[in-house]
Amino acid sequence: MPRMSPWSILKGLNDRVDRVLTVVCAVLLTVMVATIFVQVLARYVFLASTPWSEEIAVYCFIWVVFLGTSLGVRDHAHLVADLLPDTMGPFWDKALVAFNDGMVTITALIFLGYGLDYAILGLTRLSFSMGFPMFYIYVSLPITGAVMILFLIERAHALWSGDAAS
Repeated sequence: MPRMSPWSILKGLNDRVDRVLTVVCAVLLTVMVATIFVQVLARYVFLASTPWSEEIAVYCFIWVVFLGTSLGVRDHAHLVADLLPDTMGPFWDKALVAFNDGMVTITALIFLGYGLDYAILGLTRLSFSMGFPMFYIYVSLPITGAVMILFLIERAHALWSGDAAS
């Protein structure tokens, strides 16, 4: 059996995480849309209110946004302001990407560090209408931070090793 490098193991792990997060986002988005549909149907057709539906839709949206942020980091899908020329030479092109990834890393570390504190605080808080611990919502922050860091490590390796396929 050929020995695998740590980078190929990380890439394989990130590929699996990417696939799982994509499916989770799709499921949560479907649940969110279905919940909003039920809420509108109940309110305007049956003239009844469903207090739980708004909370579920908002919580699904929170998770989709944060998990989607992680996926955007891996796919380079976030908005970029093109203020500089397309190419400034190989060194400066890499330096700008590294600077950008450094800023994203700082954001990911903030999500991870403060998100853990916030998630722990959520153990003592309950949602308004459904009464379940807000931990399950707040934990989206540190999970997003951790996944972003995994994806950023892969990107940094690809950038500095010249492996454009990663």
